[in-house]
Amino acid sequence: MPDVPDLPLATTRLVVTPDTVTVRDGRPPLSLLVHEGGARADTTVFLCHGSGGNKNQWRHQWAALVEAGVRIVAWDFVGHGQSPQPRDWAAYQGSHLVADYRQILETYGQGRIILAGHSYGCRLTLSLLQGLAAEGRLDRVAAALLLGPPSPVAQLGANPLSWLPPFILEWIRPIISAKFRSLAWHPDTDAALLAFEEQATKGNSLFMMKALMSQAAHPDPGALSALTLPITVVAGANDGLTPPAGARDLAGRLPNATYVELERCGHQIMLEKPAETNALLLGLVNG
Repeated sequence: MPDVPDLPLATTRLVVTPDTVTVRDGRPPLSLLVHEGGARADTTVFLCHGSGGNKNQWRHQWAALVEAGVRIVAWDFVGHGQSPQPRDWAAYQGSHLVADYRQILETYGQGRIILAGHSYGCRLTLSLLQGLAAEGRLDRVAAALLLGPPSPVAQLGANPLSWLPPFILEWIRPIISAKFRSLAWHPDTDAALLAFEEQATKGNSLFMMKALMSQAAHPDPGALSALTLPITVVAGANDGLTPPAGARDLAGRLPNATYVELERCGHQIMLEKPAETNALLLGLVNG
């Protein structure tokens, strides 16, 4: 990590450097981190970030899980964080991201498995679980934590990202960033945290964001009842990006869901409410 400050030392005592891994043949390599765990290495937690995010946004959860001795896997989607940003529209297709996730699970999944997803990462997690359920392998995963999930019936990409050309998007990037800030963060968010995260997103290509949202994965709302594993669905009460009503609707369609709504919290739940997120995640680990 001295060479690649992926997880700041201020947030974890571990010194870790991500590997660059070819997850599937023909796909761009991904920046991926594995912590092999300690006393609780019989449990593996997979941390799946959202669109425009990166694995470093799980830094508080990573630190808590390391302290608990749990095995952890986190990665950057193609085009995100420290993974490559190919100028290839098809690289960002939702089905490819789900297949990447599935292969990461098959390669690194050991023992009892828990999935944690944020925002678009919730869509990818649900799609992965539906694939396992269709194969009669849902018992491969013990539980899941979904933070700020989009509505199960919403079509992602119904915004300027889907129809404006990339060069126009780059031109209006300040407007897009300001709108995102107002929707995604609680007004009282710490200014230093906000500045840090906004600096990280400056590396995101708007070509990538357009391709990602235009080809987003959409789990089948009618098949959610087949996901019988325990799933904790968490919403920020002040989330303007994926409002709580959508998360409540999702929880109501899942047969074994627990719904939690956090006050004074926007969309970036694991960063805005790290202690509460850690408690919910560790509750699944200990369950």
